[in-house]
Amino acid sequence: MTIVKSITVAGCQIPMNIGNREANIRTTMDAIRSSPGYDIYVLPELSSSGYGEIAFNQLADLAEDWDGPSFEAFSRLSRNLGCYICYSFPRRRCADEFTIAAAVVGPAGNIEAKYDKWHVCSTGDCCEKRFFKNGKRPLEVFDVRGVHVGICICYDIRFPELTRYLAVEKEISLLIHPGGWPRDEGFFTWHTFVTTRAVENTIYIMSTNWAGLNNGGTAFCPPFVDGDEACLSKLKNKPDVLIGSVDMTHLENVRKRYPYLNDRNHDMYAALAERP
Repeated sequence: MTIVKSITVAGCQIPMNIGNREANIRTTMDAIRSSPGYDIYVLPELSSSGYGEIAFNQLADLAEDWDGPSFEAFSRLSRNLGCYICYSFPRRRCADEFTIAAAVVGPAGNIEAKYDKWHVCSTGDCCEKRFFKNGKRPLEVFDVRGVHVGICICYDIRFPELTRYLAVEKEISLLIHPGGWPRDEGFFTWHTFVTTRAVENTIYIMSTNWAGLNNGGTAFCPPFVDGDEACLSKLKNKPDVLIGSVDMTHLENVRKRYPYLNDRNHDMYAALAERP
């Protein structure tokens, strides 16, 4: 497959209707339709149910499987618009177990990638561990016209192993990162972690959040940040769509100039792993 020079990604920062799947899906579909023409659309964490304890207490009603109401709605929309859509929902893994899931549907209306959040969070204002289990699915990558794209969810960004695996073993150029970040004490390091993961792995990252006074800050980070022309761009807290361009020529140049992945000392890492 020939790799294109660039693809576009749209981070959708939408208002939340906590516990109302139909309203959240309708709001999201309106946001996507109002900003047509992009390759990938990325929604917030738990974009179908809303994020918070009110929704978590309704998991018996709100949880769905990969082929549930969210898939049906976004599959139709992705076919109509010829795009990829990454959405998130509470998934019923078995009778009494739930995960925080994300799925990507493509232009043919099929699921291109599935992910169950590996790291559930109970720091700050988050209480996920009371309701959800850690994901166990292997990491999946999907291709957008030859560009490899990976997925992680919110709290996952604080753990370097996941992104490093996607960058090295799966050779991603873009990480899409649905989030549900409340403005607690951990909110203000979120963008720091996004920037670090992007630069240390020389990848682009689109990191989303819900709109609202207690949320906001959807961000797009390039593969290198110099504090001048190359910097993280972000939204404030109102509903909006943030657009990013994944420029493969620029990415190749950054990787040549800053070969962080190639400069890793594999021999010494192996020696560390062998020590008792």
